[in-house]
Amino acid sequence: MNQTITKGTLFEHFAGRSTALQRAMIADWLQQPANQLQYVAWLDEWERQHLQYVADDEKGLQTVLNRIEVWEQQQSPLAAVPDTRVRPLPISPRWLVAASLALCLLAGLYASRQQLLYKTQETAYGETRQLTLPDGSQVTLNAHSTLRIPRFGFGAKTRAVWLTGEAAFSIQHTPSHQRFVVHTNRGVDVVVLGTEFNVYDRPGGTKVVLSKGAIQLTYASPTKPVRQLRLKPGDAVSVDSSGQLTQSHTTQPAISTAWRDHRFVFKSTTVREIAELLRDTYNLRVILKNKELGNRTVTGSFQANNADEFLQVVAELLEINYKQKDNTVTFFE
Repeated sequence: MNQTITKGTLFEHFAGRSTALQRAMIADWLQQPANQLQYVAWLDEWERQHLQYVADDEKGLQTVLNRIEVWEQQQSPLAAVPDTRVRPLPISPRWLVAASLALCLLAGLYASRQQLLYKTQETAYGETRQLTLPDGSQVTLNAHSTLRIPRFGFGAKTRAVWLTGEAAFSIQHTPSHQRFVVHTNRGVDVVVLGTEFNVYDRPGGTKVVLSKGAIQLTYASPTKPVRQLRLKPGDAVSVDSSGQLTQSHTTQPAISTAWRDHRFVFKSTTVREIAELLRDTYNLRVILKNKELGNRTVTGSFQANNADEFLQVVAELLEINYKQKDNTVTFFE
């Protein structure tokens, strides 16, 4: 059959007005992977124009898991109780099989939808990359970082991305005042309309520094009420690995994005902090022969295009030696 399917044909199909012949043509058309992506894009567009009920996938999964857990508890041996007869609710093995299949189906559909609707930009260790988002906003992705963005463009109300690692953002302000949201793994969300800022989100903590404009920061702590902060240029917010939030201000916010030019700026930076930077940026594990080395500090700025240049400069500043074997670097005096 292999007929060309137009957007108008699919919109009629989504509305439930397609004929049997059209449905057969659509099924044949969907055999091509490229057409599957186009189908999802047009479906997403149609759903935005015709709001539908959206099933709560996580709630559905939890319901199935709860039912399975209840069934398992009912099958476990019960201690004998005098004069008491316990009759477990009879459950057909077919129901259990159906529940398991439903669980797998829901998980598969959720994963497939996420893969189709979003794409991930990723950088390797030691690599930075310049990205242009669908709205014209600019993002520079630092080393060993990922940014998940919508595959088919942003929606009508919110422009949302998900960051792991570090990135510098320059966000375009849209005529419709559309929000731009950066989600992180530690519950720190940055909401802006158009501005420039840097977001750092690594295992050691999360930090947001604002260079231009204004942003609203939301922090959803696991143990405390949600906090909302409004930042002005120069303001910085940090959340450490334990979830503790601190606020500060800098007169030089541009330092936070110096890494875009492979420039490193240190101000009383400890060797332990430098070791974390080497791990996150170049995938290097640092060993300190003398524990006191970890407390020594470095102040200054320099440019390094790779790990070798970085190590040479730091060793000179600290007046120490180092040796490297594979991904392990040892500092010693």
